[in-house]
Amino acid sequence: MQSELYNPEVERIDHYGRPSKWFVDYPTDYLDDLAASLKEIELVLQLEFGVSMYLTWGSLLGAIREGDFIPHDFDIDVSYVSRARSPVGIQKEFHRIQEHFRRFKRLLKPAPSGKFMIGGALAPSGLYEHGIEIWTSFVVGQDFYAYPTIPGWLPARAVRPFRTAYLRGLPFSVPNQAELFLDRYLGSDWRSPKLPKDHTEKTGRYACFDFLYPD
Repeated sequence: MQSELYNPEVERIDHYGRPSKWFVDYPTDYLDDLAASLKEIELVLQLEFGVSMYLTWGSLLGAIREGDFIPHDFDIDVSYVSRARSPVGIQKEFHRIQEHFRRFKRLLKPAPSGKFMIGGALAPSGLYEHGIEIWTSFVVGQDFYAYPTIPGWLPARAVRPFRTAYLRGLPFSVPNQAELFLDRYLGSDWRSPKLPKDHTEKTGRYACFDFLYPD
């Protein structure tokens, strides 16, 4: 796999087979800027909305397994834990956060609920080539829900209080039991690197997320 990963002749695709822009093909100073942009977003979410940001999905995998972006990944995933305690409250909070980034012209892909994408650092091309997806998560009772893949399969105590992991040398919050989180997301073989074409994740539609799914 390593020889394929660093072979420029290997087709750069995502796990859906679409053309992709892998981090491995970009200069280190740009990747450092991407990581630094996450710290800015973390601060905005904390100060403006009182919510805690943590690394999730592929970015969590990179931080835990490699301390870096996954070389063949193509976007960045973070989440926040909603302060709301009802579906209506979670949606209202989501729209307030999305609107904030729209006002500052960072919004790349608006969404009705669940997640949205913003620009991080400008690539050498002068464009936003790697979006930052901001996902919703919430707690109900003692259970943790991370849209769209973890429908209460984790106890809240497995996520908070957060612990610290490093991404390109910068500290970020991650689930307290990050390894268990990745087990639930990817299965127990997540420690072995895979190319996007070999990637599988647990997908499905869950009633607990009906209020967040796009219509």
